[in-house]
Amino acid sequence: MTSSLLPRARGSFERTQNHWWWRDGWRPGTRYLTWHMTFEGADNLHDTARRAGQALGGVRSVDVVPPEWLHLTMTGVGFAGDFDSGAVTSIAAAVLDAAESLDVTPVVFDRLFLYGEGVCLSAECAWLQDLKALQLDLVRKAGGTAETAGDSFIPHVSLAYFSGEVDEQDLHTALDDAQLRPVEVPEPRLSLLELGRDDRVYTWRVLAQTTLRG
Repeated sequence: MTSSLLPRARGSFERTQNHWWWRDGWRPGTRYLTWHMTFEGADNLHDTARRAGQALGGVRSVDVVPPEWLHLTMTGVGFAGDFDSGAVTSIAAAVLDAAESLDVTPVVFDRLFLYGEGVCLSAECAWLQDLKALQLDLVRKAGGTAETAGDSFIPHVSLAYFSGEVDEQDLHTALDDAQLRPVEVPEPRLSLLELGRDDRVYTWRVLAQTTLRG
């Protein structure tokens, strides 16, 4: 894996905006069931996030993601109150069983991407695309998620979210200072989470989880 600095790209948007607006169905205290990749024990990724956080923390309207809450969003299931414990158990078992068939390789985050509501590490990873398709099928069969198979899925881990309009020059200066390089995660964890977003950070309770290994 190359040790050169991460290339950087910008999405198509006019200006940055607040990530934390309340989406339909959300309010303080809402909990949502979702599949994410999580990164407990991924020391290299945590170190990268700390380095980014030290640089980005001084930029106005930037909320740095603490290393323990790093995540790669996969597939929403639905609001927690809409599913009983039996349904949650069935969804968890179906997805975790299906994941065992995947040919897992390390996830390499090899670029930085600036989007309208945050800045992230992104990766190209074929087996994550396969996992996404499996999850969509199984979750839909269980009566969850409004996503469709045609929705775009770009594997990424946000390092920071924006709480308002950000001075992009300050942001790029901070990223220059961080000197971020590609990072590899050999054994991510597939996690069914009960997710909240009350305090400008995503936090969760793990409901089911497995470590994915090649």
